[in-house]
Amino acid sequence: MSHLTSRQRQFVYLAGILVLMVPIIWLGVPTTTQGSALRVISQKRIAYGLGEPSLGNVDPASSTMNLVLLGMRGVAANLLWMEADDHKKKKNWSQLDTTVESIILLQPHYQKVWEYQAWNLTYNVSAECDAVADRWFWVKKGMKFMIRGTERNERVPELYHATGDFFGKKVGRSDEKREFREFWRHDPDNDRWQGGTDEEINPDKIDDNYLVARQWYQKANTASKVKGVEQHKMAAPLFESYPTRSLMDYAAALQDEGVFGERTREAWSSAFDEWTGTYGHTEFDTPAKMITFEATKEELAKMSEADKVPLDQKLYWQDKYQNMVNYRYWKLRCEAERVSDMADARRAFALGRKQFREEQEMAKAQKTLYEGLEKLQSVADHYRRPPPDNHSALLTDDSELTDEIIKAILIWQHITRDVLGEPIPESFPLDEVWIDPNYEQNRKDLFEQFQRWQGQGVSIGKG
Repeated sequence: MSHLTSRQRQFVYLAGILVLMVPIIWLGVPTTTQGSALRVISQKRIAYGLGEPSLGNVDPASSTMNLVLLGMRGVAANLLWMEADDHKKKKNWSQLDTTVESIILLQPHYQKVWEYQAWNLTYNVSAECDAVADRWFWVKKGMKFMIRGTERNERVPELYHATGDFFGKKVGRSDEKREFREFWRHDPDNDRWQGGTDEEINPDKIDDNYLVARQWYQKANTASKVKGVEQHKMAAPLFESYPTRSLMDYAAALQDEGVFGERTREAWSSAFDEWTGTYGHTEFDTPAKMITFEATKEELAKMSEADKVPLDQKLYWQDKYQNMVNYRYWKLRCEAERVSDMADARRAFALGRKQFREEQEMAKAQKTLYEGLEKLQSVADHYRRPPPDNHSALLTDDSELTDEIIKAILIWQHITRDVLGEPIPESFPLDEVWIDPNYEQNRKDLFEQFQRWQGQGVSIGKG
């Protein structure tokens, strides 16, 4: 080319660039199932489920963006991520929202885009607001963002699961959980939702966030079983336990809100049936081939014979997986919580605290709390292990229940000794928890909390 002039060489280079762009554009044609003129690469995408129509709803703007940027998409995405972080630091919420929209045009099938930005909106941005109603606005914005992520990525079980986490944990376990759960049923945006639920996050108008979280976890489990799809978030037994655990969270939330009647017992009963029935008979693949949690030793022996695997290996992996999800404990907990005596004990603890603190009815509170301890003692005795152990399985590894017991005993002892001037009996219901050295730190922590709550004129009994 040495005999060409400078201008001629420029035209040659330009022609070469144009020639090279042709296959790039050809290969970059968006996949579509319409028409017969599909490119070879597009046909392969469809055949192997790699094209956008196979992954979820298609946004034409994102495909156009890819064509315009050609090989510069990664650079543009990195710049936008940095811009989003800068807007977050400066609390420029509108600009942050716009930048995030640009990011998902470039990276619609990158899982972390959806998870990170939804977390950003739901947790970080909402925490910057003073009014709880304003925080709820950003919590919902994050949840709606995750819903869009699942629509664009139908073959990513982790996104369905993460959406369930937002609906369950953020609404039901945050510091504002009481307000958020109320907003779930009666959204503060009265102009739009007329005092009802936000139908964009709750189209079926289900009255509890945990039951909607359960639906998302079920979708995650369904997506994880599609041929060619795998989830890499956690072990399969844990991943598949979440729908039933949401039923348990629902029942526990009702108790926390003072609902102790048939509705709560039915919730625990439904959780028990599903935990032992559906989930307990789900087959999980192990190095010893398939096992189920509810399979008896005899049933495992038949499975061992069919699989040509030693029985001790089947038993080992069944026990290991049961421990992984705390299967036996949750089975026992659901079974116990559906008993009327347990419901009565929970109700008595809540009522006794109210009589003590709000109503200042000391004698009534003393009687109510003692009756609650008696009721719970009868339930604990039903699950007592034989000697030499002699401990109640119900009180083992359950910090929530033992803390409730210790709180009830603390208030009962304070009323009895410090308010009514009566001696503490040598023995009383559930004193095994009170004197157990394993709960010494729990007693100290709860006693300090009680002192701050009630004042310094409080003493502590034996144990």
